[in-house]
Amino acid sequence: MKQSLFDALKRYGDKDYYPFHMPGHKRNPESGPLAEIYRYDITEIDGFDNLHQPEAILRDVQNRAATLYHADNTYLLINGSTAGILSAVSAVAERGRKLLIARNCHRAVYHAAFLNRLEIEYIYPDFIETFGISAGITGRQVEKKIKDIAEQEKRPESEAGMGIAAVVLTSPTYDGILSDVPEIVRTAHRYGIPVIIDQAHGAHFGFHPGFPESAADEGADFVIHSVHKTLPAPTQTALLHCNGAYTQRERLEKYLRIYQSSSPSYLLMAGIDSCMELVEREGERRLEELLCNRKKLVQKLNSLKHIRIYPSIAETGRICEDDPESFDVSLQEPGKLLISARGTGLEGRRLSDILRERYHLEMEMSGADYVIAILTMMDRSEGYERLRRALTEIDQSLIAESDKRGEWTPYQKIQPVAVTKMSDAFMSQSIWMSFDEAAGRTAADFVNIYPPGIPVLVPGERVEAEVLEMLAAYRNNGYTVQGIRENSGYYIKTVRI
Repeated sequence: MKQSLFDALKRYGDKDYYPFHMPGHKRNPESGPLAEIYRYDITEIDGFDNLHQPEAILRDVQNRAATLYHADNTYLLINGSTAGILSAVSAVAERGRKLLIARNCHRAVYHAAFLNRLEIEYIYPDFIETFGISAGITGRQVEKKIKDIAEQEKRPESEAGMGIAAVVLTSPTYDGILSDVPEIVRTAHRYGIPVIIDQAHGAHFGFHPGFPESAADEGADFVIHSVHKTLPAPTQTALLHCNGAYTQRERLEKYLRIYQSSSPSYLLMAGIDSCMELVEREGERRLEELLCNRKKLVQKLNSLKHIRIYPSIAETGRICEDDPESFDVSLQEPGKLLISARGTGLEGRRLSDILRERYHLEMEMSGADYVIAILTMMDRSEGYERLRRALTEIDQSLIAESDKRGEWTPYQKIQPVAVTKMSDAFMSQSIWMSFDEAAGRTAADFVNIYPPGIPVLVPGERVEAEVLEMLAAYRNNGYTVQGIRENSGYYIKTVRI
């Protein structure tokens, strides 16, 4: 086996080479509290290759990752999954004017559409009322949308895919919900359309039979994995996998050079490489431990009176089958633990605050009346036990009552109407308007709850009073709402008339 990138960095750092080059810390032990790390922090010196034209050690790192994920080509991303999404969409943009996306895609997909002047066509996921979350997307939904677009453009069915640059979906979602990727790929490919899967939260897929397959194994043309989200790797690290005839390698690499830094961090790249080594060596065993720990936890929590856990594939035994009629759009992957307080009046943000302040347990995200905990192969039994004790105590303090949070609409149910092109609205002259005055105007910027970073409003969409009330409710309850201002009230950017 070829040497790992970190081993190469360590050996070099132990030598007596003096750096008359970047970075400015010069590997000096007096350069601050991170000086020990700086020993391995270099630039593209002789023997360490170049990310934008890898021919040696970085090429080997990418090839190892490609082999692990069964991809034709894999690229290191040191600007997060965002760089991969921007590059993949840009690579296929010349194929058409429209981008067919699930409405709950991350805002990076919208940014990619804007940069490439692509019109957006939406597929709206269904809403799972019992838990207040969005369902997955099916092949039937994709096909119907393709045919609807063809009918609107008066194209024959044989040319239905013309003008559509790609289908873009997020699977799993932030809540862990899966879409029927194999059938979506088959459907899109029948019409000659490439498929881009934002699988940022699924880098651990494909390494244990109890978890879904990676979208790279399910036929997707481009798959983006945030290595750091669910695997032991530094924040900001990700991978872009490519398979099939629709992935124009030279064009893709051109955009990777645009969207990625010309000074990539070797610490981040070594982190990816070390992560791949660990997954290859211990991934299946550690994921088995995750499943066992989750099973024990859920079994104990199922006795609670008020708090409920969303059932995953691990609990239901259901798996994704090839038959599109049999795919359940409510399937959840086991690495997400959705903890619901629906029907108790305990709002999701408050539940998150209690877990953090009283029990020192930090959740990944809070929804309207639920929180999300991410489970990974590096969790310890201590963490599972602390969470069990905390939820048990909280449950004992709750009483069933009408859903007080029902006064405001979950953002997942919002379906704003576009009145002008996104790019036109985004580039237009704009004005900040108070929520009291903005109803009926046109949004000039993205507005989203963060996390998960899914746009509630997209530039060009009409700002309805219902949306403003919902945004105010989220903000009043402590959620981060990006794209609004606060100054003796709430303000939103609208197109100047």
